[in-house]
Amino acid sequence: MSSTATRLTSFALLAAIEEDLRNAILAATDESDDPLELFHAERYEKTQKRRAREVPGSSSPTVSSLVPHLDFADSYEVLSGIKRRIPDSFQQSLGLFAPHLAKVTQIRNRVAHTRPMEIDDLATIYDVAKDICADSREHWPKVCETLQRLELDPSYVLGLTISLVSDPDEAPLHNLPAPEFDETGFFGRRKEVDRIKKAIKGAYPVVSILGDGGIGKTSVALKAAYELLDDSKSKFDAFVWVTAKATILTVNEIQRISGAIENSLGLFASAAEQLGGEGAGQSSEPMEEVLSYLEHFRVLLILDNLETVLDQRLREFLLDLPMGSKVIITSRIGLGIENPVSLEPLSDEDSARLLRSLARVRGVQALEGVPAPAIAQMVKSMKGHPAYIRWFVAGVQSGRRPEELLYKNDLVLDFCMSNVYEYLNDDAKSVLRSMQVLPGRRSQAELAFFNDYSASSIQSSLLELMTTNFVQMQGASVGQTSETTYELTDFGKQYLDKRHAVKSPERNWFENRSKRLTSLGVTLQAESTASPYDPNTIDIRGPGDFSVARLLREALRHYERGHFDPALLSCREGQKLAPGYHESWRVEAFVQAERRDTLSARAAYERAHELAPDSPTLNYFYGSFLVDEGMDIDLGLELLQKAVHTEQVPPAVINQIAWAHIHLHDFESAIASASHALTLRPGTSDGSAALVMGLRAAVYGAKKSLETAQIDDAVEMIEAAVELSENGNVEMLAGESADRLLQLSELSADLSEKVDEDYIASSCDNFASRLKERLRSIDPTLLSRRVGTLKNIIQDRAFGFVHSWGRDYFFHLSDLQSEEEWSYLAPGVDVAFTPDDGNIRGPRATDMRWLG
Repeated sequence: MSSTATRLTSFALLAAIEEDLRNAILAATDESDDPLELFHAERYEKTQKRRAREVPGSSSPTVSSLVPHLDFADSYEVLSGIKRRIPDSFQQSLGLFAPHLAKVTQIRNRVAHTRPMEIDDLATIYDVAKDICADSREHWPKVCETLQRLELDPSYVLGLTISLVSDPDEAPLHNLPAPEFDETGFFGRRKEVDRIKKAIKGAYPVVSILGDGGIGKTSVALKAAYELLDDSKSKFDAFVWVTAKATILTVNEIQRISGAIENSLGLFASAAEQLGGEGAGQSSEPMEEVLSYLEHFRVLLILDNLETVLDQRLREFLLDLPMGSKVIITSRIGLGIENPVSLEPLSDEDSARLLRSLARVRGVQALEGVPAPAIAQMVKSMKGHPAYIRWFVAGVQSGRRPEELLYKNDLVLDFCMSNVYEYLNDDAKSVLRSMQVLPGRRSQAELAFFNDYSASSIQSSLLELMTTNFVQMQGASVGQTSETTYELTDFGKQYLDKRHAVKSPERNWFENRSKRLTSLGVTLQAESTASPYDPNTIDIRGPGDFSVARLLREALRHYERGHFDPALLSCREGQKLAPGYHESWRVEAFVQAERRDTLSARAAYERAHELAPDSPTLNYFYGSFLVDEGMDIDLGLELLQKAVHTEQVPPAVINQIAWAHIHLHDFESAIASASHALTLRPGTSDGSAALVMGLRAAVYGAKKSLETAQIDDAVEMIEAAVELSENGNVEMLAGESADRLLQLSELSADLSEKVDEDYIASSCDNFASRLKERLRSIDPTLLSRRVGTLKNIIQDRAFGFVHSWGRDYFFHLSDLQSEEEWSYLAPGVDVAFTPDDGNIRGPRATDMRWLG
């Protein structure tokens, strides 16, 4: 379900209350408290399970580690149990919750589990928040801050993502959309909803909801479906929603919706896709496919606006429904084979309640103080039609007089829309024009780009448009996250196209912006496909990401110039526009790591991983960061191994896994990984890295084994290194790899002289010979290099001595291949060098490399 402004505002206040309650618990306790005693057994077990789901492999629980996983009710009960530890003033403030505890808990559950809001949910939460803040401001800082922010800028909630502590939703799978009544809550029609539920639970396979257009058929169907979803006695495996809405009834004409389902075959194909996932519904007999699903699973199928696809095939489908599955249809026309529930206009009382609720939620003061008799007269003029009432409130909200809007019932919609439009600000009107020219569902990021707006500007404009019913907000699934999209309402688009057509110059401007974004998006997608593991490549999930990807590309350009702050600002803008897009956080992490703020980098990587835990590229980047920074090698290796689960694994990923194994002193696995990387046909750079990792691991592993007198293990390490070097191309063995071959050759030759067992000595001689031969194939001059041990180093004068083959060799900082290695030098470390025995000042080590 998508998140409406009402739901997001409720979330903001609930989250603030919970944060203050949790902070109060932390302030009144310390780590010496026994969490089991403090929480009590049932709550302790529940909180532990939540923590284990969110933080797998977490350590023994403490009070501070469990408190973040308490929900509203839990926090309240814990505080009630430690009253003696909290100030009297806070105890009194907590007492304000007592009359509202059950109600607020129910509201919280509706918000946390995406269930429809009730009529007074937001008002209840708002009143409770205001009361506790007024009573004891010092104990509720987050609540007071949120109330103040809502007062100054209510649109900021559009940038929030609902995330409340909750247990897994045990309801069946469903794709039920957000109902229109989520803004005000559902009321009225109680008898009709109960009748539909009773029929579905009974023997009736098909229940229809019949009535005029805009009378509320869809709302009633959704209300019944959501209540059945949470009814443990309904026993359905899945709830599937398919709409066949094909036309818009406007003042002057009936307009078809482009791309709408036009016949029953299209309806069945859509239902099959919802039931079977992507790729389903493509068969020549989608009706049989749907019937097969309904036969094998207990499904409640809701078919909305069915009058547009009525034909004999549909009647046959409904007559052939298998036992166990049921169908709810909404239609203006009955089929004659179903159990019908006809909707009448709202009663005057319910019409008045709807009008007052809308006025209160939208802050329409011109209607809030209207006497009851006047309200009754208004709703009577609108004949209990919910669609008319909604448009009427929008018109008054825009500043028009109620009597003007009620002058002629057949022109109510036109009056409402025109008057609303006149009072929109210029920014909001520009957004509408962009949506006229570029129809369809659009994300905040896309609309911001089309209009050249910031995240704050587009959010303010969209909030204004939604409160006037020009724009509807919908949820869309993108990978493992959801993205909110915006689209012109049916009547809104019809009105704008007729009354406010976009002029050619501005139309061309919007179209050019769209083409520019699409062109950039195609380029970015191509880059993502060609080089997905390049940190400068943006992972594109689809066209909706193009606009934010553009910002992230700018961030990377700033970073390349060394301008870190502007780079981070671009990342933050992307995060506001698309909170669920992991790349905004991944790029921030990349920038933070380069500016050496490793804590911020890790926090950004963690956020990105929460949003896209199965992204191979993200797992590679995050895992590499953890390993390279030495922050959490085990987790880093786990993430890197997850990155391997893709069809084409680049050698760079396997090399990084080898590096992680080296950090963990699992040298055998490191060599195996390096060998695997060579089988992936790496380029020279990746192949060289694989050989460096494998040979380095072999040296470390052999030395470790010799320290514990495990001669056989050391020989096996050397043998693996020999085979690895012979499998790699000669051009990949330059640099450190060559010096590692030399190091292993000398190690092998030395070992052959010290062991008593002839077979091992012979093997070591063979390995030493093969390693030298490999060196000769690279460059015969490499055989003149030596491996030695650093004897001492004079830091302030930048020189030292290396001991090798019974002699000491002088060296200076300038003799290092890379002066950056100077900081690694310490007595006892191994180095490779080219001896200069003819130096007039004595033996000198030149062209030196640190080997660790």
